[in-house]
Amino acid sequence: MKKLFLIYFLIFFSVTFLFASEIQVINLSKNKWEYRWGDSPFEKNIPFWTTEKSDSKKWQEINFPSNPPNRAKKTNVWYRVQLPKTLTKDPTLYIFSIDLISEVYYKSKQIYHFGDFDEKGKGEFKGWPWHMISLPTNSEGEYLYFRVYSNYIDIGLWGEILISSKGYLFKKILKDDIPKIMIGSIATFVGILFILSFLSRFRRIELFLLGLLFLAQGIEVLVSVKVIQIYLFFPLLKQYLLAIAFFFFPVGIALFMDKTIKEKVPFNLIKRLWQVHLVYLLCAIIGSLLGFYDITSTYEYFDILYNFISLPILTFFMIYFFFKGDKETKIITSSFLIISMYWLYSSLIAYGIVPWAEYPSHVAIFSCLLLLAYSIINKLNYANELKEQNDELQIISTIDHLTKLNNRKSIDSALEINENIFRRYNDIFSIILLDIDDFKEVNDTHGHLVGDKVLIDIARILKNCTREIDIVGRWGGEEFLIVCPNTNEKEAAKVAEKLRDKIEKNQFDVVGNKTVSFGVSTYKENDSIIKLLRRADEAMYSSKTKGKNRVTIR
Repeated sequence: MKKLFLIYFLIFFSVTFLFASEIQVINLSKNKWEYRWGDSPFEKNIPFWTTEKSDSKKWQEINFPSNPPNRAKKTNVWYRVQLPKTLTKDPTLYIFSIDLISEVYYKSKQIYHFGDFDEKGKGEFKGWPWHMISLPTNSEGEYLYFRVYSNYIDIGLWGEILISSKGYLFKKILKDDIPKIMIGSIATFVGILFILSFLSRFRRIELFLLGLLFLAQGIEVLVSVKVIQIYLFFPLLKQYLLAIAFFFFPVGIALFMDKTIKEKVPFNLIKRLWQVHLVYLLCAIIGSLLGFYDITSTYEYFDILYNFISLPILTFFMIYFFFKGDKETKIITSSFLIISMYWLYSSLIAYGIVPWAEYPSHVAIFSCLLLLAYSIINKLNYANELKEQNDELQIISTIDHLTKLNNRKSIDSALEINENIFRRYNDIFSIILLDIDDFKEVNDTHGHLVGDKVLIDIARILKNCTREIDIVGRWGGEEFLIVCPNTNEKEAAKVAEKLRDKIEKNQFDVVGNKTVSFGVSTYKENDSIIKLLRRADEAMYSSKTKGKNRVTIR
């Protein structure tokens, strides 16, 4: 029994030691790499630099096979590395990316290529896929040679360089891609949902912008999933989709800020930023499709534009709005600050300041979009609350008997509701006070019945020519008052000017033409309804004294 137990123990120990000592993965980037500028001469399709007779003194050591020193606009380089003397089972080389096209040689024989080299050793950009290269049997200790062409700012290999079995590599890729597939699918679904919601009601433009942002980032995440490349290998199409999503992001972010944050920005800088980036996006994609330049060259100038101009400006305003703005503004700017940190970190990796890592960019972007979604949903809830309050106001209000407009009591209630909304949501509103010019002469000359008809006709014009959200009422006698929710003084002045023009051109029965004087005022911080009405009344009186039939803001 003891002997049997000893045999079992020895078998178990041997198997455990065997699996423990088996190499799962080799990080080839840690091995000694060498480089050589230029392109090798070929003889009978055999590159001379891969032969044993090639001058080994020409090869120079490099820590990582990317961007050797003293490039000076060179576009061709060779790298070589000696494989370890012990390899994994079914040895397969995995490379995260190569800039831009490459051939791999083993014992002077080409075993892999991506892209096509012409007679001059150059080639066209074909995309940035990941690469999996099966290594020959008994290749331990032998040299691998990499022929690389790139007219991009980077030249060589990029990211991970691993040797493992295909099974292990597929398992690793799938493990890395599952979170991306989930987040990309959710982002795409939410983006389509937001866009359809906007199209079904045509309400807030922010909903449409947020939908585009979600959709663009969802597509970017899904397209970057490595597993998809196994079944759908279209690296150039993938790169165009990634470029569109990549270049659109600052457009969407700046445009969203421009539409949602109400604080004034000097020189409309945020608006100018999204306009510039939109033009850049269109020129980059259309120009590369027409063959004026490679899509790769557009990334270099985009990085300069965004990292050194747009991102610092946006970040400055984000911080400023965060401390100055209301709760909703703080949510929006917080989400953008997440993206600023993400872009900063990715830039440090791109310029080699911090070590390369496949960081979870999709998580940072998705977190940003979730915060933006929360802010827009909060806005929609507020809009629904405002509509419900307006509906309730219509139900409980009384109507002026003559003009069929809201009476003084209804207008007082509307002013009180909008004042409460301002204090709660900091959403401004304006009022328009108007008085019929020389109305007493109408009553004195033509009688009160004609005067009443003029009041009814003007009430009809006011009702027909104002917006659905505006609350129009008779303030008293020949005075009318309009409450304009979510409207600043410039927008309210435009409404008033439209009404003034409409009334002036109208032909009234018996009396012919009549004019109206307007006063416009907007509710401000630490304001009151009494102060608001007083300013509007003073503005209207100013219109009277300056010749009537005009709009004055105060």
